[in-house]
Amino acid sequence: MSLVNLYIIPHGDELIDLPDKESVTMRNYIAEIAGNDDSDVIVILSPHGMTIKDHMAVINTEYFRAETKLVNKKLDFLCSNERKLTEEIIEKFPEFCLDVRFSTYSGELSVFPLDFGSSIPLYFFIQRKIVMIGQPRINDRAKLVDFGKSLFHIVKNYPKKVSIILSADQAHTHSAKGPYGYSEDADKYEKILVNAIKNNSLDPIYTIDQETVNRGKPDSFWNMLILKGIMDESGIKIIIDYHYVAVYFGMLLAHSVTEK
Repeated sequence: MSLVNLYIIPHGDELIDLPDKESVTMRNYIAEIAGNDDSDVIVILSPHGMTIKDHMAVINTEYFRAETKLVNKKLDFLCSNERKLTEEIIEKFPEFCLDVRFSTYSGELSVFPLDFGSSIPLYFFIQRKIVMIGQPRINDRAKLVDFGKSLFHIVKNYPKKVSIILSADQAHTHSAKGPYGYSEDADKYEKILVNAIKNNSLDPIYTIDQETVNRGKPDSFWNMLILKGIMDESGIKIIIDYHYVAVYFGMLLAHSVTEK
């Protein structure tokens, strides 16, 4: 089949608890996009999943369990792993991808916990099989781009329809009220990313000064480099659906478009 959809989806609790009009608007956009998704499998890369130094964790258990406690709701659901695709990703990029599993390889005891960076975006989609990948926070930008290119080709040749979610919140230092303090680099990072998406090239994210990233404190940066690899290799373009700052961190929703 092919890669049918490519998304940047935020994972703030606000999307479920809905404290203001902007969170409601964002939630409605995500729900509409998710409702139109006809994929068989979702690959999700989360910055809050398992992180391994210098490698990418690809979770190879039978199931995933979401037990995410929010202010007004608890997300509680079970997903099955699309293990054929999971193992193909591991095999095709063995020097970077680590096969993460329990000693119980299969059956009802082979269940890995879904982090909130995965469970919140997945909550909006009709339940289907998933592949769960932990975002690596490494300094090798070229390796992340190469992984994105490789991931695209694996998905492109997979016999089922696949969507990819890059779970990502943006800069986290927009306000002194937040836990990370304020930095003007939050707005700088956010503007560079937004303009890069609008110009259909993530090259400015690839070349962004590392200190801007460090002070802006996005959790999206590494996933955006993987996204760059996917876009560069596939020619896919994405458009921004909605973007706002939730007190101290940026939330951006974007999806791929098919040229006619």
